Amino acid sequence: MLKHRFNYWTCSKFADFIRGEKKPYALEWSKWDEWKAEQRKKRPIRFWLSDTLLNKLQNFFYYPYDLYNEIKYYISNRWIDKTHYLKTGLKAGHYHEFDKRILHGLFNELVYYVEGELAHLSRWNSAKKYKFKNGRCIEAAYDYFDWAANLIYDENYGTLPDDPHYGELTQQAKAAIEIKELYEWWTKTRPLRDDPYLTINRETHGQKYFELVASVEEDQYNEDTQMLIRLIRLRRELWI
Repeated sequence: MLKHRFNYWTCSKFADFIRGEKKPYALEWSKWDEWKAEQRKKRPIRFWLSDTLLNKLQNFFYYPYDLYNEIKYYISNRWIDKTHYLKTGLKAGHYHEFDKRILHGLFNELVYYVEGELAHLSRWNSAKKYKFKNGRCIEAAYDYFDWAANLIYDENYGTLPDDPHYGELTQQAKAAIEIKELYEWWTKTRPLRDDPYLTINRETHGQKYFELVASVEEDQYNEDTQMLIRLIRLRRELWI
Protein backbone atom coordinates (compact mmCIF):
# COMPACT_ATOMS: atom_id res chain seq x y z
CA MET A 1 0.00 0.00 0.00
CA LEU A 2 1.33 3.42 -0.95
CA LYS A 3 1.89 5.84 1.92
CA HIS A 4 1.49 9.58 1.38
CA ARG A 5 2.85 11.18 4.52
CA PHE A 6 4.65 14.36 5.44
CA ASN A 7 5.58 13.13 8.91
CA TYR A 8 7.25 9.83 9.72
CA TRP A 9 7.55 8.71 13.32
CA THR A 10 11.01 7.28 12.58
CA CYS A 11 12.19 10.80 11.68
CA SER A 12 10.82 12.46 14.82
CA LYS A 13 12.72 13.87 17.78
CA PHE A 14 11.23 11.05 19.85
CA ALA A 15 12.80 8.50 17.49
CA ASP A 16 16.15 10.32 17.79
CA PHE A 17 15.84 10.08 21.57
CA ILE A 18 15.16 6.33 21.45
CA ARG A 19 17.90 5.76 18.89
CA GLY A 20 20.43 7.82 20.79
CA GLU A 21 21.50 9.67 17.64
CA LYS A 22 19.89 12.21 15.33
CA LYS A 23 18.80 10.75 12.02
CA PRO A 24 20.41 12.50 9.01
CA TYR A 25 18.10 14.86 7.17
CA ALA A 26 19.15 13.45 3.78
CA LEU A 27 21.57 10.91 2.37
CA GLU A 28 22.32 9.28 -0.96
CA TRP A 29 20.69 5.89 -1.40
CA SER A 30 23.94 3.99 -0.88
CA LYS A 31 24.74 6.08 2.21
CA TRP A 32 21.42 5.16 3.83
CA ASP A 33 22.37 1.48 3.77
CA GLU A 34 25.72 2.29 5.36
CA TRP A 35 24.08 4.43 8.04
CA LYS A 36 21.54 1.73 8.91
CA ALA A 37 24.23 -0.94 9.09
CA GLU A 38 26.27 1.26 11.40
CA GLN A 39 23.28 1.90 13.68
CA ARG A 40 22.40 -1.81 13.88
CA LYS A 41 25.97 -2.56 14.88
CA LYS A 42 26.30 0.24 17.47
CA ARG A 43 22.94 -0.10 19.23
CA PRO A 44 20.79 -2.89 17.66
CA ILE A 45 17.93 -2.84 20.19
CA ARG A 46 17.51 0.94 20.24
CA PHE A 47 17.68 1.07 16.44
CA TRP A 48 15.01 -1.65 16.16
CA LEU A 49 12.77 0.30 18.51
CA SER A 50 13.25 3.64 16.73
CA ASP A 51 13.24 2.53 13.08
CA THR A 52 11.37 -0.77 12.97
CA LEU A 53 8.87 -0.80 15.83
CA LEU A 54 7.87 2.86 15.41
CA ASN A 55 7.37 2.29 11.68
CA LYS A 56 5.17 -0.77 12.32
CA LEU A 57 3.14 1.12 14.88
CA GLN A 58 2.62 4.05 12.54
CA ASN A 59 1.58 1.70 9.72
CA PHE A 60 -0.97 0.10 12.06
CA PHE A 61 -2.49 3.36 13.29
CA TYR A 62 -2.41 4.97 9.84
CA TYR A 63 -3.94 2.00 8.00
CA PRO A 64 -7.40 3.62 7.53
CA TYR A 65 -5.74 6.87 6.41
CA ASP A 66 -3.40 5.02 4.01
CA LEU A 67 -6.30 3.01 2.56
CA TYR A 68 -8.33 6.18 2.03
CA ASN A 69 -5.38 7.87 0.30
CA GLU A 70 -4.72 4.89 -1.94
CA ILE A 71 -8.32 4.92 -3.16
CA LYS A 72 -8.33 8.73 -3.52
CA TYR A 73 -5.08 8.85 -5.49
CA TYR A 74 -6.11 5.97 -7.71
CA ILE A 75 -9.30 7.79 -8.67
CA SER A 76 -7.39 11.04 -9.20
CA ASN A 77 -4.62 9.44 -11.29
CA ARG A 78 -7.07 7.33 -13.30
CA TRP A 79 -9.84 9.80 -14.13
CA ILE A 80 -8.79 13.34 -13.09
CA ASP A 81 -5.04 13.98 -13.37
CA LYS A 82 -4.60 11.00 -15.74
CA THR A 83 -0.90 10.68 -15.03
CA HIS A 84 -0.66 7.58 -17.23
CA TYR A 85 -0.24 9.74 -20.34
CA LEU A 86 1.52 12.98 -21.31
CA LYS A 87 -0.47 16.17 -21.79
CA THR A 88 0.98 18.55 -24.38
CA GLY A 89 -0.88 21.71 -23.46
CA LEU A 90 -1.26 22.44 -27.17
CA LYS A 91 -4.39 24.10 -28.52
CA ALA A 92 -7.17 21.59 -29.03
CA GLY A 93 -8.92 21.22 -32.37
CA HIS A 94 -5.77 21.74 -34.44
CA TYR A 95 -3.34 19.26 -35.94
CA HIS A 96 0.12 19.31 -34.42
CA GLU A 97 3.09 17.46 -35.90
CA PHE A 98 4.63 14.62 -33.91
CA ASP A 99 7.92 16.46 -33.29
CA LYS A 100 5.97 19.39 -31.82
CA ARG A 101 3.91 17.06 -29.62
CA ILE A 102 7.13 15.53 -28.26
CA LEU A 103 8.61 18.92 -27.39
CA HIS A 104 5.47 20.39 -25.85
CA GLY A 105 4.42 17.17 -24.17
CA LEU A 106 7.69 16.74 -22.27
CA PHE A 107 8.19 20.37 -21.33
CA ASN A 108 4.56 20.85 -20.35
CA GLU A 109 4.95 17.89 -18.01
CA LEU A 110 8.17 19.45 -16.67
CA VAL A 111 6.19 22.58 -15.79
CA TYR A 112 3.69 20.51 -13.86
CA TYR A 113 6.48 18.57 -12.18
CA VAL A 114 8.06 21.83 -10.96
CA GLU A 115 4.93 23.78 -10.04
CA GLY A 116 3.07 20.76 -8.70
CA GLU A 117 5.25 17.96 -7.41
CA LEU A 118 8.42 19.86 -6.41
CA ALA A 119 6.31 22.71 -5.05
CA HIS A 120 4.54 20.32 -2.69
CA LEU A 121 7.88 19.37 -1.15
CA SER A 122 8.12 22.90 0.22
CA ARG A 123 5.10 22.16 2.40
CA TRP A 124 7.57 20.54 4.79
CA ASN A 125 8.21 24.13 5.87
CA SER A 126 5.28 24.56 8.24
CA ALA A 127 6.32 28.13 9.00
CA LYS A 128 5.18 29.28 5.56
CA LYS A 129 1.71 28.94 4.09
CA TYR A 130 1.44 28.54 0.33
CA LYS A 131 -1.54 29.16 -1.90
CA PHE A 132 -1.90 26.30 -4.36
CA LYS A 133 -4.19 26.78 -7.34
CA ASN A 134 -5.22 23.66 -9.21
CA GLY A 135 -2.49 21.84 -7.32
CA ARG A 136 0.26 24.28 -8.38
CA CYS A 137 2.27 26.99 -6.65
CA ILE A 138 5.20 28.75 -8.35
CA GLU A 139 6.33 30.39 -5.10
CA ALA A 140 6.64 27.01 -3.39
CA ALA A 141 8.54 25.65 -6.39
CA TYR A 142 11.11 28.43 -6.20
CA ASP A 143 11.47 27.91 -2.46
CA TYR A 144 12.29 24.29 -3.23
CA PHE A 145 14.93 25.41 -5.73
CA ASP A 146 16.43 27.82 -3.19
CA TRP A 147 16.77 24.94 -0.72
CA ALA A 148 17.77 22.08 -3.00
CA ALA A 149 20.27 24.02 -5.12
CA ASN A 150 22.38 24.70 -2.03
CA LEU A 151 22.62 21.18 -0.65
CA ILE A 152 26.22 20.13 -0.07
CA TYR A 153 27.99 17.02 1.12
CA ASP A 154 28.41 17.63 4.84
CA GLU A 155 27.58 16.03 8.16
CA ASN A 156 23.84 16.14 7.39
CA TYR A 157 24.58 13.90 4.41
CA GLY A 158 26.76 11.64 6.51
CA THR A 159 29.89 13.09 4.88
CA LEU A 160 32.86 13.82 7.11
CA PRO A 161 35.31 16.71 6.57
CA ASP A 162 38.05 14.33 5.41
CA ASP A 163 35.88 13.11 2.52
CA PRO A 164 37.16 14.44 -0.85
CA HIS A 165 33.61 15.49 -1.79
CA TYR A 166 32.97 17.35 1.46
CA GLY A 167 31.53 20.80 0.78
CA GLU A 168 30.66 20.03 -2.86
CA LEU A 169 27.16 20.29 -4.28
CA THR A 170 25.16 17.08 -4.03
CA GLN A 171 23.65 15.35 -7.05
CA GLN A 172 20.25 16.60 -5.90
CA ALA A 173 21.56 20.17 -5.89
CA LYS A 174 23.03 19.84 -9.38
CA ALA A 175 19.77 18.36 -10.64
CA ALA A 176 17.75 21.19 -9.05
CA ILE A 177 19.90 23.79 -10.80
CA GLU A 178 19.47 22.04 -14.15
CA ILE A 179 15.71 21.60 -13.68
CA LYS A 180 15.33 25.28 -12.83
CA GLU A 181 17.27 26.33 -15.94
CA LEU A 182 15.10 24.16 -18.20
CA TYR A 183 11.90 25.30 -16.52
CA GLU A 184 12.80 28.98 -16.89
CA TRP A 185 13.92 28.52 -20.49
CA TRP A 186 10.53 27.01 -21.37
CA THR A 187 8.35 29.40 -19.34
CA LYS A 188 10.31 32.67 -19.63
CA THR A 189 12.97 32.64 -22.34
CA ARG A 190 11.43 30.65 -25.17
CA PRO A 191 8.07 32.50 -25.21
CA LEU A 192 9.96 35.75 -25.88
CA ARG A 193 11.72 34.47 -28.99
CA ASP A 194 11.02 36.43 -32.15
CA ASP A 195 8.73 34.91 -34.74
CA PRO A 196 10.83 35.28 -37.92
CA TYR A 197 7.69 35.44 -40.05
CA LEU A 198 6.63 38.57 -38.17
CA THR A 199 9.99 40.32 -37.86
CA ILE A 200 11.60 39.46 -41.21
CA ASN A 201 10.13 40.44 -44.59
CA ARG A 202 11.12 41.73 -48.02
CA GLU A 203 10.88 45.38 -46.96
CA THR A 204 13.17 45.00 -43.95
CA HIS A 205 15.70 42.43 -45.20
CA GLY A 206 15.63 42.47 -48.98
CA GLN A 207 14.77 40.00 -51.70
CA LYS A 208 16.34 36.96 -50.04
CA TYR A 209 14.58 37.51 -46.72
CA PHE A 210 13.18 33.98 -46.85
CA GLU A 211 16.71 32.59 -46.47
CA LEU A 212 17.11 34.53 -43.24
CA VAL A 213 13.72 33.29 -42.03
CA ALA A 214 14.84 29.72 -42.70
CA SER A 215 18.12 30.34 -40.85
CA VAL A 216 16.36 31.71 -37.77
CA GLU A 217 13.91 28.82 -37.83
CA GLU A 218 16.78 26.34 -37.99
CA ASP A 219 18.57 28.00 -35.06
CA GLN A 220 15.42 27.93 -32.96
CA TYR A 221 14.72 24.31 -33.87
CA ASN A 222 18.27 23.34 -32.90
CA GLU A 223 17.90 25.18 -29.61
CA ASP A 224 14.68 23.29 -28.90
CA THR A 225 16.45 20.03 -29.68
CA GLN A 226 19.39 20.76 -27.40
CA MET A 227 17.11 21.68 -24.51
CA LEU A 228 15.02 18.58 -25.14
CA ILE A 229 18.19 16.46 -25.00
CA ARG A 230 19.13 18.08 -21.69
CA LEU A 231 15.70 17.21 -20.33
CA ILE A 232 15.99 13.58 -21.46
CA ARG A 233 19.43 13.26 -19.86
CA LEU A 234 17.90 14.54 -16.63
CA ARG A 235 15.15 11.94 -16.67
CA ARG A 236 16.58 9.89 -13.80
CA GLU A 237 16.36 12.90 -11.49
CA LEU A 238 12.70 13.71 -12.24
CA TRP A 239 11.04 12.02 -9.33
CA ILE A 240 10.17 12.87 -5.73
